[in-house]
Amino acid sequence: MGTSSGSNLPHQMLPPRQHLQTDPHIFHKRCINTSCQNQLPADDCPCEICANRKGFCNLCMCVICSKFDFEVNTCRWIGCDVCSHWTHTDCAVREGEISMGEMVFKCRACNHTFDLLGWVKDVFHHCAPNWDREGLMKELDFVCRIFRGSEDTRGKKLVCKCEELINKIKGGLAEATAVKLILMFFQEIELDSPKGLENEGMIAPHDACNRIAEVVKETLRKMEVVGEEKTRMYKKALLGLEECEREMEEKAKEVAELKLEMENKKQQIEEVERIVRLKEAEAEMFQLKANEARLEAERLERIVKGKRRERRRST
Repeated sequence: MGTSSGSNLPHQMLPPRQHLQTDPHIFHKRCINTSCQNQLPADDCPCEICANRKGFCNLCMCVICSKFDFEVNTCRWIGCDVCSHWTHTDCAVREGEISMGEMVFKCRACNHTFDLLGWVKDVFHHCAPNWDREGLMKELDFVCRIFRGSEDTRGKKLVCKCEELINKIKGGLAEATAVKLILMFFQEIELDSPKGLENEGMIAPHDACNRIAEVVKETLRKMEVVGEEKTRMYKKALLGLEECEREMEEKAKEVAELKLEMENKKQQIEEVERIVRLKEAEAEMFQLKANEARLEAERLERIVKGKRRERRRST
């Protein structure tokens, strides 16, 4: 909705943020958004909101909260193709303008209803290729918040798919591959929609051939995406294997160094033990000589004492 040609995307060509215009002479005469500054009511809109809400600009403000921001190319805004008014998605959910049972949005300005799933698909088709990794994850998370309470099977599947892609992107999946996967998913659930089921039945041979060709083409696209994913996983596994081999080589070097160090320590211990044994042998030898010297000294002492006794007797 509002994005079939890309012209109704919110604030698509905003200049950098500026200070808000507060000149009292032009207050309520022009839009206070300095990135807009259209004469009010914008495009001479005759609707009740533009006529009765002072300072409201239908080109850049939310019809519910009357606020504007600088978000561009995002699911945060819903644009009405009929009256060209804009609504914050959060405001629409809060105020009950989005019906999760039928997955439709009702514009408060003109009361027209639109398919919510088709609007999200158009936003992703036109804008997702230009989102960076952070922006893509942010939009996928926002879609999860929008459809979290959906009673429709397609809405539930969309929430599961977005959560799955968020986890895969965190695990290293490229943004371009994630975009391809979500766009393919939109095509798949479009075929599963009630309209698609109503159109089933007897078809002309030419239409049957075209449908088969589309199925084959879609299958080839899926195979290409799966092949890219498998290649990415293979490269990641190969890098992990190379890193593991490098770590094993480093650990092997460390083990060899430890063994060499242990061998050196062992040799040093053996050398110390040899010196200790040598010193112990020397100590035993010196002790033996000391004992012999003590015995010799005692023998000489006895001889001296005997000589002295003999002298005393002779005197």
